[in-house]
Amino acid sequence: MGTLDTEAKKFLGKKEAFADAFNFLLYGGEPILNPNNLHEMDTSQITVPYGNDAHLPVQKYRDLLRIWEAMTDGKAIYVILGAEIQGNVHYAMPVKNGLYDWIGYSNQVEEARKSFKKKKGLHKNESELYAEDGIIKIKLTSDEFLSGFRKNDRLIPIITAVIYVGADPWDGPRSLFDMIDLSDKRLFPFINDYKLNIISAADMTEEDFRKFQTDLGLAMQIIKHQKDIADKIIEETNHRIIDTDAAFFIKEAAKLDLEFERKETGVDMCVALEKRYKEKEVLTAIDIYREYITSDEDIIQKIIEKFDVTKEYVLPLLDQKPKAK
Repeated sequence: MGTLDTEAKKFLGKKEAFADAFNFLLYGGEPILNPNNLHEMDTSQITVPYGNDAHLPVQKYRDLLRIWEAMTDGKAIYVILGAEIQGNVHYAMPVKNGLYDWIGYSNQVEEARKSFKKKKGLHKNESELYAEDGIIKIKLTSDEFLSGFRKNDRLIPIITAVIYVGADPWDGPRSLFDMIDLSDKRLFPFINDYKLNIISAADMTEEDFRKFQTDLGLAMQIIKHQKDIADKIIEETNHRIIDTDAAFFIKEAAKLDLEFERKETGVDMCVALEKRYKEKEVLTAIDIYREYITSDEDIIQKIIEKFDVTKEYVLPLLDQKPKAK
């Protein structure tokens, strides 16, 4: 995805936007997930090789990965939240995300195994295997040690979201079952499914856009309507200052022909839109003047007078409209 991938990660990687996306997915927009309770995690994953040319494990990187720490009924809960950003439909997405999740669980089991220690006994070949819970040393059974996991150990749940920023509806599989070719339906109960959690602009209603607390709602609305009323939606922001990273994300995802600077104070997308309208008017005027004025200097002077602009503004636009030969 190139630039889109970069801008999407900049914006959606912000705690507020990341929390907003998952509050929409998990709680219908209710602000349950507090951005301050999100902590970054290493996005690298070691994957098992597969495919005709695969011989070595390959290191893959998740787009975004956070651990959420929260309190529920007075108890601390931890959930790992991953996000995969898609500008296009990926027709093997259930396998891709499922692999990420299972590697995540496998890594947790491996970390548990690494925490086991061997306590030396008095005699040469005598030892005990144990795990440390705080200052308490708990002897492991041989089954627990072979498993790399204790009977009462528990995994941290992993939830992966696909944040799809295409304008067209997601027409790919939404679960592993959608990818499986099996005529004998009696076998399905014995096959484990994997369901995608898709946040898709194309699937949202106008009411859905209002459920977001950040500029992610505006971004999704413009992405959905990029082919028809994107300009109207921007005009309706009424010069509201948009988060800079959100503005650049919107520009790339919705393929907007807008120019603005990356400022810490934010972006007024209406100003960028007005600049584009004005530039279009100037280019149209140049076309008209070229029909009966041969001198570029005369055309420049007329444009300056009509649109109250500088010569430096006109010259690059004049180059876009060369004289007819």
